Amino acid sequence: MKLRTFALAAAAVAASTAFSAQAAATSYNVTETFYEPDTQPNNSIFIGTFDYDASTHVVSNLKGKLSESMTGSSTGYPNDTMTWLDLSYQLVSWYDASLGGTFAAAFKNTTTNTFWTGDGGDGWSPDSGVAAGGTYYGFPKVAKNPGNAYALIFVPDSPLTALTQSQIDKLAYADCAPGGMMGAVCMTGTSVAGYGSVGTMSGVPVSEVITASVPEPNSAVLTLAGLAVAAGVWRRRSRSSI
Repeated sequence: MKLRTFALAAAAVAASTAFSAQAAATSYNVTETFYEPDTQPNNSIFIGTFDYDASTHVVSNLKGKLSESMTGSSTGYPNDTMTWLDLSYQLVSWYDASLGGTFAAAFKNTTTNTFWTGDGGDGWSPDSGVAAGGTYYGFPKVAKNPGNAYALIFVPDSPLTALTQSQIDKLAYADCAPGGMMGAVCMTGTSVAGYGSVGTMSGVPVSEVITASVPEPNSAVLTLAGLAVAAGVWRRRSRSSI
């Protein structure tokens, strides 16, 4: 009987430890909006999900969809008919202590190369896009456009806290997908306060909303529930045998 009690306790501890490890990262939803004055009522919108570890400030598994505001009919979101790009690859992330949070970007392609890099930029960052003009109207630049797209989000240390204006100013997106916004020409969204220039069609970041995802039962939770039931049955049997 003592061995059985010990086994149940050990299993409960193991399951609790596994649950704690899995619970370190919490899942969130994010909606990011860039106002596009030239394509109203359609805006550039990123809708995605990500995991966040509050103890390490690490954002992981960021992915979602980016709307192309130059496509579709003149009916705004959420009843839009815009084309939406899949951004499935989180390739960059960093912590910004001065702003109190973590940046992360999800890309359409499996590489960060988004802009023409002949100007010496890093090939993807909002600063690089502004430096390159972001538009690629010159044919040599168009020919070198890799057809990528990305959305850059910001996660505050307390993810559900509303973003400050200075944090919103650093949000950005770029859409250089062929056959999308303007063929092989890039469309971007940046702010003057954040990067010194608005986007290529005057697009600017206006909001980002983060909400907590409803967690699904995981194996650790189910294990703990099963152990609780087993322990209850064992106690009832033990009492009936006295």
